[in-house]
Amino acid sequence: MRPLLKTESMIATEKMLDVVKTLLDEDQPETLFPKILEVAKSVLHADAAVLDISGDSPLHLSNPEKVAISISAVKQAKSENRAVIWNQVDDDSVDLSKSIVQNQLTSIMVSPFRTTDSESGYLYLQRAAREEPFTAEDVQLFDSFVAVCEKFAIAVSDRLRDKQSLDVLKNVVRKDGVVYSSSVMSDLVALADKLAPLPMPVIIRGETGTGKEVLAKYIHKHSPRADKPFIAVNCGAIPENLMESLLFGHAKGSFTGAIENRKGFFEEADGGTIFLDEIGELPMNMQVKLLRVLQEKHITRVGDNREIPVNVRVISATHVDLEEAVKEKRFREDLYFRIQVMPMVLPPLRERGQDVILLAEEFLTRYGAEYGRGKCHMSRNTEKALLGYHWPGNVRELENKIQKALIQAVHGVIQPEDLGLGDLQSQAKESPRTLKEAREAVEREVIGRALKDSNANLTLAATILGIDRKVLREIMERLDMKKEDFKN
Repeated sequence: MRPLLKTESMIATEKMLDVVKTLLDEDQPETLFPKILEVAKSVLHADAAVLDISGDSPLHLSNPEKVAISISAVKQAKSENRAVIWNQVDDDSVDLSKSIVQNQLTSIMVSPFRTTDSESGYLYLQRAAREEPFTAEDVQLFDSFVAVCEKFAIAVSDRLRDKQSLDVLKNVVRKDGVVYSSSVMSDLVALADKLAPLPMPVIIRGETGTGKEVLAKYIHKHSPRADKPFIAVNCGAIPENLMESLLFGHAKGSFTGAIENRKGFFEEADGGTIFLDEIGELPMNMQVKLLRVLQEKHITRVGDNREIPVNVRVISATHVDLEEAVKEKRFREDLYFRIQVMPMVLPPLRERGQDVILLAEEFLTRYGAEYGRGKCHMSRNTEKALLGYHWPGNVRELENKIQKALIQAVHGVIQPEDLGLGDLQSQAKESPRTLKEAREAVEREVIGRALKDSNANLTLAATILGIDRKVLREIMERLDMKKEDFKN
């Protein structure tokens, strides 16, 4: 049997099917429109593509980054309200011929491009000189391509509006990287909005992984310093012998390897915000120097005696019990009062209710696109498992589990096993039979979490639990719990 020869129409149809498959997974304008340019260049063998959309949300994308376009070609396509073509060999327009020759092109193809928000956009393609010119068949395919892309753009826009309406109904807020619906987060963000325009220091307290840096960035972005640098420093990750140099800079020749003057983090953040994460880990000698900077508002580089003024807002964060650290002489009392002007407490993820589902969906969307996994959704059992898990690592742990689940998921559906939460149901089946057993099980669970979160520090664990340290010891002895078993 002779193989069936493909007609131009069949080839064009196959190309359009490929286009639809390529665009199906794009559900955000910021990913859909660049993809349209990429596919247009590929399907129609163009050397350059430009998409321009006016209206309330104007957009101008080009691939490559800089493309010289013919305004005359755009105007003519809009006036004829269809995809049109101009070739160097047969163009009647003086302006277009001049544009084609000057830009060393073979041909230009332009079509109007309409979205929900704009009726006056266009999609522009061109081929370089010495390439085959666009043909009438290319124009037909281009017309069909634009029609498909317009429908996708309108559908994405409508879905976003529906999502925003649904968010309003569910009291969901998505604002500058912060997503929540819980009242505890609503109150916290309201406080952040009040503090953002004020110059006072802020300290963010909370367990590891709760998103302290995200909140610090939110405060910075809503402050008068938003257009200035935001510098994040993890005080617990810097070796003690390098800390002064990294924070305050150094002069040339101040130590071996100092071959030039170098700015520190404080100078880099001048005019903006410096975020000192895990400030409770600062060595005592650095606490003295930091206090001086906060009081005098100037720094001195290592190996130099000049005072350099800095205008920096300090936002700090810690999961350490600073009050206990002050009592134990591990943290200076004067520095404590300097940074403790306005404390904010980020709740652990287990106290944020449905926020865990919202955050999981956000991570699914973000990493699904990044890993090329397309759209994924969670099963009902997965949502129950997310709500039932205690999240010792908080939002950071959730983010890691979602990334792992995207790799393991089958057919785009996230199951509890993909998140490593599949054993929750079996744990539920082994529930205690008596009130005494139930009470002891709860005590073990809650105390165990507090000990893990505090790295077996009984004083901090007792603070988390809201009980006296002596009472905690007595309960642990009764339950035969050893603090050594909970050290990280």
